[in-house]
Amino acid sequence: MRWGAGAMDLKTAKFPLDSFTDPFSATKERPSGFQPQHLGLISTAIDWVLFLSAGLTSAHWSARWLDANPQANGLFGLAQVLVTALLMALFLACCRLTKAHDPLSLLSDSLSTQVVKAVACFGLPILGAVIVALPFYGSTDPEIRSFLTWLKCFGLFAVCFAAVSRVVFVLVSTRAVAKVFAPQRVAVVGSGEAARRMIGWIESSAPRMVEVIGVFDDRSSDRTSESDLAGRLRGNTSDLIELYKRTQFDKIVIALPHSAEDRLLFLLRRLRQLPVDIVLAPDLIGFRSPEQSQADVAGLKLYSLAHRPIREPQRLVKGGIDRLLAGLALLALSPLLLLVSLAIKLDSPGPILFCQKRQGLGDRLFDVYKFRSMHQSLGDSVGRQQTKREDPRVTRVGFWLRRTSIDELPQLLNVLLGDMSLVGPRPHTPHMLIGDKQIFDLVDEYSFRHRVKPGITGLAQVSGFRGAIDTPEQLRARVDYDLYYIDHWSLWLDIKIIFRTAAICVSGVNAF
Repeated sequence: MRWGAGAMDLKTAKFPLDSFTDPFSATKERPSGFQPQHLGLISTAIDWVLFLSAGLTSAHWSARWLDANPQANGLFGLAQVLVTALLMALFLACCRLTKAHDPLSLLSDSLSTQVVKAVACFGLPILGAVIVALPFYGSTDPEIRSFLTWLKCFGLFAVCFAAVSRVVFVLVSTRAVAKVFAPQRVAVVGSGEAARRMIGWIESSAPRMVEVIGVFDDRSSDRTSESDLAGRLRGNTSDLIELYKRTQFDKIVIALPHSAEDRLLFLLRRLRQLPVDIVLAPDLIGFRSPEQSQADVAGLKLYSLAHRPIREPQRLVKGGIDRLLAGLALLALSPLLLLVSLAIKLDSPGPILFCQKRQGLGDRLFDVYKFRSMHQSLGDSVGRQQTKREDPRVTRVGFWLRRTSIDELPQLLNVLLGDMSLVGPRPHTPHMLIGDKQIFDLVDEYSFRHRVKPGITGLAQVSGFRGAIDTPEQLRARVDYDLYYIDHWSLWLDIKIIFRTAAICVSGVNAF
């Protein structure tokens, strides 16, 4: 059987989303950027800094020899650098072997076990270096003696730093996980044996690291009611998509038999519009996925089917740069914004700003701000009708604002609010029409462009597709450019688009 909308009971009345209590509505939303999984990255960064600090501190103690021997030929300093690099590599190997930075180990191992692991990772590489250097301990060469002194001090400081820092880290992180870190939120698609095993693994292995927000299944209600997970069911994939608009989650686990390839492909196409990672449960290796990279849930390796386009560290960097530049732009352009506001007020009656609902990240609706460029009585707040060349709804001031794209400047406020980025796919209204059809009915992958935040400008706009969309072919081309941007995002690409946008705004091409 081929899986499609006609083969499934997508409107089953048994699991309406509103009949369930939202697990996040009763508590304050914690930052999704901080999860227990990130404890591994934090502990890794701390240990690397401490290891280097131990080397630098011991170098300071042994530097007295250099002050007393101005004729030194510099071999001592060169040996320090080379040996430190070697010790860093050995330190990394020890951390991997002992899983000292594994999030599961950090949350489950006892304090004494973690201290022993830390001391071993810090001390064993240096102990090995000391053993290798034993034949040189009888040397009378001052540089060799000073180097050996530095090596012993290095080991002493490293072990002390490791023991003290791991005790402090464990005590602090235990409280931080409960108060600061939010667990990874996972939605499970499928309610059969694979889903039951997956949820059992999560609850037994890492209940503090992973939170299952619900089970979703597109099968008819008489089949899902027979499942062991019937009490956890929160609806079908349509309900899952709607849930993301209400509260964020981090990952979707598809737990279905590997023989259901048509169904799996259908679900993947349907769920890829969400800006989350989509993975396949581990016992479903028969599914022929185009990507075979691995993801991790509660320490269990899963097959990755679709990645979140902009990863967490990249998202933080992009968001920080967006807000910084948007704030600076608002300050620099404040005289222009005041003059434009005055011109709009004098030209025609009505408000200065125009507010309209647009689709953003994960298909969520948000209010986009623009300078009003149309007569108040003729404006289209829903956004069904696009602006045409010589549109009678546009005011005299509005014509110049639209031609230079100055009417888009208030969207810098949307960037500061976190609804938009400086660069990304342009947001459209959910009711916009091309001919007599809505835009999401014309291109199958249209919703995929909502996997990232919309932008004030985008790759499509600087590639000749600025202005109104008159035909399905133009929409298809824009979506192609948007998806290319999402799949090939980089900060350098954003910078190029911003500079190209400035040149296009001056020319006024396709702006009306």
